[in-house]
Amino acid sequence: MTEESGTSLTSTYSELYISAGESEGVNSQHEVIQLERTSNMKTFHDDAINCCKIFKILLPGRKTPSRSVLTEGIAGIGKTFSVRKFALDWARGLENQDIDLLVPFSFRELNLVRDKQYNLLNLIHDFHPTLKKVTAEQLASWKVCFIFDGLDESRFPLYFQNNGIVFDVTVTSSVDALLTNLIKGNLLPSALLWITTRPAAANQIPPACVDMVTEVRGFTDPQKEKYFRKRFSEEKLADRVLSHLKTSRTLHIMCYIPLFCWIIATVLLDMLRTHTTIGQLPKTLTKMCCHFLLVQTNRKKQKYDETHDVKKKEQEKGTQQQLMKTDKDVLLNLGKLAFKHLEKSSIMFYQEDLEECGLDVKDASLYSGVCTQIFKRECVLFQKTVYSFVHLSIQEFLAAVYLMHCFTQKNMEVLKTFLEDDCNYYSFSSLSAFLKAAMEKSLKSKNGHLDLLVRFLHGLSLESNQSLLGGLLGQKKNSPEEIQKAIQNLKEMLTDDDSPDRCINIFHCLMEMNDHSLHQEIQQYLKSENRTEKLSEIQCSALAVMLQMSEEVLEELDLDKYNTSVTGRCRLVPAVRNCRKARLVGCQLRKTDVEVVASALSSNPSHLRELDLSKNDLQDSGLVELLCASLKSPHCRLEVLKLVGCKLRKTDVEVVASALSSNPSHLRELDLSENDLQDSGLVELLCASLKSPHCRLEVLKLAHCGLSERCCEALASAVNSNPSLRELDLSLNMVNDSVLENCKN
Repeated sequence: MTEESGTSLTSTYSELYISAGESEGVNSQHEVIQLERTSNMKTFHDDAINCCKIFKILLPGRKTPSRSVLTEGIAGIGKTFSVRKFALDWARGLENQDIDLLVPFSFRELNLVRDKQYNLLNLIHDFHPTLKKVTAEQLASWKVCFIFDGLDESRFPLYFQNNGIVFDVTVTSSVDALLTNLIKGNLLPSALLWITTRPAAANQIPPACVDMVTEVRGFTDPQKEKYFRKRFSEEKLADRVLSHLKTSRTLHIMCYIPLFCWIIATVLLDMLRTHTTIGQLPKTLTKMCCHFLLVQTNRKKQKYDETHDVKKKEQEKGTQQQLMKTDKDVLLNLGKLAFKHLEKSSIMFYQEDLEECGLDVKDASLYSGVCTQIFKRECVLFQKTVYSFVHLSIQEFLAAVYLMHCFTQKNMEVLKTFLEDDCNYYSFSSLSAFLKAAMEKSLKSKNGHLDLLVRFLHGLSLESNQSLLGGLLGQKKNSPEEIQKAIQNLKEMLTDDDSPDRCINIFHCLMEMNDHSLHQEIQQYLKSENRTEKLSEIQCSALAVMLQMSEEVLEELDLDKYNTSVTGRCRLVPAVRNCRKARLVGCQLRKTDVEVVASALSSNPSHLRELDLSKNDLQDSGLVELLCASLKSPHCRLEVLKLVGCKLRKTDVEVVASALSSNPSHLRELDLSENDLQDSGLVELLCASLKSPHCRLEVLKLAHCGLSERCCEALASAVNSNPSLRELDLSLNMVNDSVLENCKN
């Protein structure tokens, strides 16, 4: 964060949360989407820890603290702040004085030596000249802590399987081999290791090499308020700004990112200095980024004018700010750089990357406002310079600016590269066709890595945002009819059967285009006491989005209570993410719907406590397995599961039985009634799980399952060996009274 933010490293940093004993998989979805899904979770099941205590935490079942820790967090959330806080407190003698030597590395610096041969001792000496006197013997005998910051910026292959074994700190090898052997514990096995990364890059480290996974979740609501009150010293003004931010769901969510708080505060401070009223302040992400671009380029112009003793002219109120032509060239080339590297998930660049996009480093340095506030320069090892955008969202915004410029200028080569196989003859014929093709491409991405780019494209289609950027996008006025066509396309995409889980971004695109019609329709529906009106599929998708975005957790989602079609009910399924009880009975659930339910069960945190999937045909291979894998997640807190009449097969019962004996298992009630379980082997498998010490089941219902006497005998044995089981329903089975007498209940 910049000095201008007025925050100090020693006073402001984000807390860490223990999320799991081992990494259980990577959330590769777009980071803003992850943030939007978890922002309404006011309480967390995980424990907050001070970053300086990270190597002192004892996880359940372990007798010693963790040697290796992986800390995840989205861009700008505070990962680097956390490790710097740790290092600063150690250097000042305040914390972790049992550590003899702290050796920090950043991957953006390590990238500069990725093709060189080193031994670990010389690598430390070259990166930290003040440690030249440290010997191999000292490294072996001291308690050493290594910090590797920014794994997501790594350009190393990290060949954990193929690299040779290195035990000695004086043995020379590739830097990649040094890193993998240090992480695996072959090299300095007693050394502490702390790695930070964005979530999508976490899978580069094998789970077996990580003792503890932590997460940085950014500012809490009180921290956000404290930050803005510090930036806006006048109490009434701070109140108005905080109130304004709450009117925009998107901006309110983005404020969980400390660095984005600085971006927003920078824009609002500048606008309010010109006596802009609160009602005129940006409410959309696109407009906020447009103003941020203007603030920084105008600052650069002011600094340039002051340097040359040019008398500043007072700007007239209401006059539209215009970008200088030189600014446009730099910004478009920066946009080209941003766009080119976006699909590579690359957020840091070297001189050769800039030159490939027409950016002359010497010329770019003249535009200090742009380069220091939008595009950062950092001098690292051997006086090499690396570059990055101030935040990932700014990179995505400039990529969208460049792409929209290419559309208005009919740069077919870039557009065809972007749309790939989705390109056809009408893709560039109109704005609505282009936006539709871009959205269709983003919907095909499983992790949604283009979601924010497409959101910005829709926002930039508005004349109000285009005029803010002057001629940066090219002169092309879109008719109101064309804008309405683009809006209608978005609404129709809300019913896309292949992407029911991606509707949130479509909904946000509508917000960026200032279309609130669906939002208003659903609000009226929710306020209505008489909900007999039939909901369209589009309205169901919108309702599901709004229920997910609500700050209040829905007590019960019962799809039977909504007057809509079968398809409409399926469009409501994603709302399970923000409810405690979900009744999805007889809804003809598809595989995509089951995937949504499974992700809701394993999300962090998960609100679901009761789930009823009865009368859905789940015999499609893998569906029940998918559900039960989520039941084993450490984040799952499901207590009641009903799978009545779901046509379960042998393999399905096997995975259900496995979930019952998982650790931890929170299930208290399981209803498998009306499934053909007459195969005695299946019931015996179920009974074996009931005998597991991890099983906490209290109610088991197996009515009308075609159970034989042999099956019931096995159940009787399981009941007697399970102290928690208090209710067993065997009605409508061929059960002998003597068998029931053997049951304790």
